[in-house]
Amino acid sequence: MTIITPSHPVIADPSICIVHSRLHQRPSPELAAMLLPVDPASFHEQHLKPRHPVELHYHNIDEYWWFTAGHPTVTLRSANGVTREFTLGPGDMVATVRGVEHTLTAPDELVYFEFNSPLKACPKGGGHLVREL
Repeated sequence: MTIITPSHPVIADPSICIVHSRLHQRPSPELAAMLLPVDPASFHEQHLKPRHPVELHYHNIDEYWWFTAGHPTVTLRSANGVTREFTLGPGDMVATVRGVEHTLTAPDELVYFEFNSPLKACPKGGGHLVREL
């Protein structure tokens, strides 16, 4: 099993990572306190084909998905094993805090903006990391 470094916040319930901005929600103060600054150069639009598989993984950076089209099912799992699944839509955002495992799928094409904290903030970079169970 991969050991979470102290740079990863401890998250008891991954539902804290969901923000319904279409309902005028903002990140909670607890979530905001965990997040690293955003790298503006990372901001880009993503398109994901229907039912495209994405492995359950995590990063040593914070990663954000802000959905503009489609209805994804997002699965989040905290380092302590608490797993939550969410059905989201346009205007919803996921702030996957470093160390929180995540995956997504959708029956329709997804369009979303993706951005993250700086790669230089984390010595191992921001690639897909997978926990062995």
